[in-house]
Amino acid sequence: MKKSIIQLVDALKGKLLEFPGIVTKLERKEVDFLKTLLAWIIKSEEILSTYNLSSVSELAGIRGKIISARFSDNRGSSEKKLQLKIASESLFDVQKVVLDTLKPFELKVEECRELVRQLLLIIAQTKTIKYSSDLPFEVLVNDIWQFILSNEQLKAGAIKLKTSLTLADIQVLIAEEINIEDF
Repeated sequence: MKKSIIQLVDALKGKLLEFPGIVTKLERKEVDFLKTLLAWIIKSEEILSTYNLSSVSELAGIRGKIISARFSDNRGSSEKKLQLKIASESLFDVQKVVLDTLKPFELKVEECRELVRQLLLIIAQTKTIKYSSDLPFEVLVNDIWQFILSNEQLKAGAIKLKTSLTLADIQVLIAEEINIEDF
């Protein structure tokens, strides 16, 4: 079963939006910087793992490099400093792994969003579907999707959407892009 790409994009964007705060913790030399960074990496790994994305191993490798400083032959405060040094040097790489993983999925969603906009524009011009405020909004979304599936001219768009996204993602895009006044 395909998993929601929109949820993946939202989750990875959310993690990236947290990243400046982690960098600020380093800048301010806050004591919980390392703990926060490792928690961020672990949560990002969980997201990537849920979607069976191999970039999870890159994050795990970077996390391993940070953790391995604990087991160096040096003892005392230099062990902590070494771990902080490795963690701070790894910041860009960690962020880049997540960003590079996000970009193709984000692009796919945006391409599908644009296709949905075009399909909605065509459907609105035909005036074949009318919105009734007596019915739930989901009914309108489903009616539009069924029309796209059944219309010979729009079917190619439906096939492109179905090969790229889950039905739930398609419905989300339709709901987000629809202009009720057009129906």
